[in-house]
Amino acid sequence: MTSASRLLEHDGSFPGFLCAVCEAINDRAAGQPVPRVRGAGSETGLFDEPETIPRDDGRARSLWLRLSARAGAEAMRTLLEAFSSDVPGADGAVAAMACRLWLEGERAFDDLSSPEAALLEKAACRTRAEAHHYTGITRFSELADGSWYAAVEPACDILPLIAEHFAARFPAMRWAIEDLPRGRAVLHEPGRGWTLADGFRIAADGAALPGKGDGSDGEAPRADPPLSDSERQLRAMWRGYFRSVSIRERANPGLQRSHLPLKNRRHLTEFKPAEE
Repeated sequence: MTSASRLLEHDGSFPGFLCAVCEAINDRAAGQPVPRVRGAGSETGLFDEPETIPRDDGRARSLWLRLSARAGAEAMRTLLEAFSSDVPGADGAVAAMACRLWLEGERAFDDLSSPEAALLEKAACRTRAEAHHYTGITRFSELADGSWYAAVEPACDILPLIAEHFAARFPAMRWAIEDLPRGRAVLHEPGRGWTLADGFRIAADGAALPGKGDGSDGEAPRADPPLSDSERQLRAMWRGYFRSVSIRERANPGLQRSHLPLKNRRHLTEFKPAEE
C-alpha cells in the first residue's frame, strides 16, 4: 500500500509557493509521492493535515535560478503564468510540473498526455489572455503631485506580467498600477525600474500607505487619489467626445459587455459620472 502524499500549504505568494515546491522536489527525488500543494485559506478536506511551509525568499530565488538553468526562461514564465491564474487546482499542477522539469528538463512539457501538463497550459493561457486584456484597458490618471495612477481588478494575479510592458511604454513617468482585490501595486520610478509593493493603498492626499485600504486592517477605507487640473479637463473633453460619436440607434449593450465587462467600467473615464 502506497503512503499518502503530504499536503503542503504556502502563504499564497509566488516565493512562498516555490518554497513548497522545494519540499515537493525533495520528496520526489527520494522516491516519495509528489506532495499536494495549495495556498493558505484553501478548502480543507476532512482528513487533511496540511504542513505550513514558511516563506524564504533566498530559497525561492535559488530554486528559480536552478530550474531556469534546467528548463529555460520560457518554461519558467509558463509556470509563473499558471500559478497566477484563478483556475482551481493550478497550484498542484504547477508543483507537479516543476518536479518533472527538475528531473527531465524542458522536455517534460512535451508529454501532452499528462493531466498536470494540460491543466497547467489551461491556467497559463487564462492568465496570458487576462494580462493581454489589461494592457489595453488599463487607464492612467495624472495626480496632483504629477505622478500617474491606474486601478485594476483582474481575476488573475497579472501585475508581474504586465509591469514590464508599461515600464517600456512609459519609462520617463512615475506611475503606479494598483490591483484592488489583492491590495498590491506595481510602482515605477524613472531610471530605477519597477517594483511590487504588497499592502498598498492610496490615502486621501494621494500618498501611498500600507494596508489593504478596505477597512479590514483597521485603517480608513481607501480614497480616490486627488487629480491634477489638467486631468480633470482631459476627462471632461473625453466624455464630450465619447458622447458626440455615439449613435443611440446603433447601441448594442450586449456586444459591448462581451468586449468590456461591467467590472472594468468604473475605472474608465467615459463610464464615470461627470462630476468625478
